[in-house]
Amino acid sequence: MSIAANLQAGIDNLFFNCMEAQAGESLAIIREQGGGDYYSTTLADVIAAHGRNRALDVRVIDLPFREDADELPAEISRAINAIDHVLFLARIGDQVRFKDLGGAATKTMCYALDEAAFASAFCRADYRFFVRFKSLINSAIFGGKNIVVTCPSGTNLVGVSPLDPGDDDIGDVSIRRFPMTTFRPVPANGFSGRVALSKWLSTTGSRYYQPASVLIDGVVFAQIENGRILDFEGDEREVRKIRAHYDFVAEKYAIDRDVIHSWHAGIHPQNGYSGLAVDNLTRWSGSAFGNPRYLHLHTCGDYAPGEICVSVFDPSITVDGTDMWRKGTLVFADTPEVRALQARSPGVREMFDHPVLEYGLGES
Repeated sequence: MSIAANLQAGIDNLFFNCMEAQAGESLAIIREQGGGDYYSTTLADVIAAHGRNRALDVRVIDLPFREDADELPAEISRAINAIDHVLFLARIGDQVRFKDLGGAATKTMCYALDEAAFASAFCRADYRFFVRFKSLINSAIFGGKNIVVTCPSGTNLVGVSPLDPGDDDIGDVSIRRFPMTTFRPVPANGFSGRVALSKWLSTTGSRYYQPASVLIDGVVFAQIENGRILDFEGDEREVRKIRAHYDFVAEKYAIDRDVIHSWHAGIHPQNGYSGLAVDNLTRWSGSAFGNPRYLHLHTCGDYAPGEICVSVFDPSITVDGTDMWRKGTLVFADTPEVRALQARSPGVREMFDHPVLEYGLGES
């Protein structure tokens, strides 16, 4: 297909497979203003134009970027109660993703940030497959399973998942995500061991503060017991830097500095990132987290998703002795059950067989 056809296919996947829109229905696109280099400045207009071509009644609502969003602006609340579908091309959708937003409209947060992403397999891959795939992963992980998380840098985190079967998404977000990129967060209060902190700390998308990130030289280990950080170990200069950042964020919001709320890993093999993460860590951390080579922990704050994101690269996840991830490869996708599911969605198997490995780390 041409670039234009690929772009239209990605937007159609959003409209009809994710939002389940129908011709004649109304759509409000929330466009972020003044948030810097995050979303493409033309993306909202491109999606709106395509929606009108698909017989949707589309309007774009421009709202300023907000560093903190405990409540929805009145314009969004009115849209949720009066319009069929609300699409967030704005980080406020991410900031309120764990809140009950009410209203009859479908609400979708978009993690594809530009036209190139919409034209790629990341957005063209059938959304309905990833909803079912996520459900299979939830069922495999939850239910009192013994879990071990490791990585090449020395992570060794061991715990037990909640007893519930994981099929109802309790504790997951209240807003649809497009594309679908992660499984339900696993509560960390039953996990102990150590996590290797490398490259950086970044924000979780809950609030935006400055400095938003910390670069880490080498590897520092967070010692963890029952979902709490007991201490950091490593080069003293790096440890001081990390402690200072945790102190700053915890004091700013009067929250529990040492708690780890939950963790999860990426499930979308086509979730790449075209730039370098270090050039804009806020943008990277809000859009590249669905790559299976990446696992992150929600830390600093006893609520979802906390305020500081801890990155684990090329994770291995073993559940009851069986590998689900192996050094960043989502081996669970090779099971007969998942292969059968892939076969029902044309083109999906090829996306798993040829995953995007580059997601902003500058390795190639």
